[in-house]
Amino acid sequence: MRIAFPYDYVRVEAEVMAHVPAWRGMGFAAVVAIARGGLMPGGMIASALSLPLYALSYGRAGRKVGWFTAERPEPGAKLLLVEDVAGRGTTLLDCRDYLLAQGHELRIFALAYDEQSRIVPDFGMLVPPGYGAHFPWERESVTQAFAATGNLPARPEYEYGSWAVDLDGILVPDLPARLYEQDLALALSLRDLLEPSPLLPPLDLARATVITGRPCQDRQRTRAWLDRHGFGGALLMRDPARHAAADTARFKAESILEHCHTHFIESDAAQAAQIAALAPVTRVFWWDGARALALQARQADPLARA
Repeated sequence: MRIAFPYDYVRVEAEVMAHVPAWRGMGFAAVVAIARGGLMPGGMIASALSLPLYALSYGRAGRKVGWFTAERPEPGAKLLLVEDVAGRGTTLLDCRDYLLAQGHELRIFALAYDEQSRIVPDFGMLVPPGYGAHFPWERESVTQAFAATGNLPARPEYEYGSWAVDLDGILVPDLPARLYEQDLALALSLRDLLEPSPLLPPLDLARATVITGRPCQDRQRTRAWLDRHGFGGALLMRDPARHAAADTARFKAESILEHCHTHFIESDAAQAAQIAALAPVTRVFWWDGARALALQARQADPLARA
C-alpha cells in the first residue's frame, strides 16, 4: 500500500500554471482530456491557453477508446493530451495510440507519474517513491479496498472510502485536563471506566480505524476499552519519541496519509483545522458532540493577504 500524496485543487492549478508559459509557444491546436480524470486539469489548461477542449472516453474492461465529446480536433492537429496520472494501467497508453493512429501530433501532460508508470509524460510531476497520487475527484482510489479491485470496481467508488476517527471526544467523553494534571493514575483509571459517548457519529464505527493522540504506552488499556465496547477497527497511537503531545495533529495527518484514509472525524477544532491543512484531499470533519462540520484549511501567510 502506498502513502497518499495529496493533489488538492491548489496544487493542481500550481502544477498546470507552471507549464503554461512554455505551452503557449508550442503551437498546440487543442487540448484533449481523458475523461474522467483528465477533465479538471484539461479544463484549466484549455482556459489558460485559450484553446478548444475535447475529451476521450475509455472503457477499462475492453480497453476501448472513443470520443467523449461530439466534436473532435481537425485531422493532423498538434494536441496536448491530458490525464491526471500516468499509472501502471493502459489508459494513457491506449489513448495515445488512438490519437497517433488518427494522424495527430502529440505531447502528453499528466499531473503525476512514478517509477512504475507505463508512460513517462512529456510534462508532469514525478511522485516520490512509495507514494501514490491522491486527487479530490478520485478520493477513494487510494484505499486498500479500491486497490483490491484492480481498478475495475464493481460498486460506486464512494463505497470504497476509508473512515478513521479520533478517540477522546468522539467515542469516549473527554475528561477535564485538570484531572490528568492532579493525579494521572486516577484519571486513567476513571477513563477506563467510562461508557461510550451518548451521541456518536452516524457511521459504522465497529470497523473504523481509531487515530488517537494517546501515547503508545497506553495501547493495552486503550485496546481493551475499544474491544469491550465493540470498536474493533485498527488502532493508531502516537509515539512520543517521534511526535510530542504538541505535534498530535501532525501525527494524525501523517497517519491518515500513510494508511490512505479518505475521511477523518476529529473532536478538537484546532487540531481538525491543522489536519485539514496537512491532508488537504482527505474529508476532515470537526465533531462538536452533536454534529459534524466539514473543514477545509490552508495556510494564510502573510495573514494580511488572506
